[in-house]
Amino acid sequence: MKRLYIYVMTCFLLTSGYAQKESVFVQDTLNHWLTYNIPGQTVIDSLGIPDLEGEFQYLESDGNYHQNWDYFSLGLTLWMVSDTIGSPSSVEYIKITDDDSSITTTFVTTKGIRIGTPKKQVLDLYEAFQVLDLNEAHWDKPYDVRYIVPLDRLWIGDPYEATIIEFYEDKVFTIEMGYFSE
Repeated sequence: MKRLYIYVMTCFLLTSGYAQKESVFVQDTLNHWLTYNIPGQTVIDSLGIPDLEGEFQYLESDGNYHQNWDYFSLGLTLWMVSDTIGSPSSVEYIKITDDDSSITTTFVTTKGIRIGTPKKQVLDLYEAFQVLDLNEAHWDKPYDVRYIVPLDRLWIGDPYEATIIEFYEDKVFTIEMGYFSE
């Protein structure tokens, strides 16, 4: 139920129409190489074939084919995008999480954040951030870092391109980065 609430509230924020006009957001990486917009072949060369490749899904909204690649032993999910089925793909979205406590993910962001990093340490890395309550939509203000109180998430970027850090029990539980659509 909590996951559904988080999903619905994230969709609300993304579709609320309060888009930030300009951003100084800098694209983040994991382990200094894994980021969105890189070719799928680079991922395969570095991590091997995914444990599971999902079915291709065509989205009319962008005219592309999308596919999930799961690396279960790494706690990693990639959403890939390509023009046609079988054409080269690229990473559109990355998610690492601690959904399965038997997995110890080794991915770390450019700022040294990893699954399990204490919340205070993460918030201290981002000196100036805007605290948001979901009853107040402030996407029109020039902040690149927002802490969304009821979702316990730090949103670094804008509504369309971001790194999102989700906390659980005052530690990093999930790190997402990539493109988010309206």
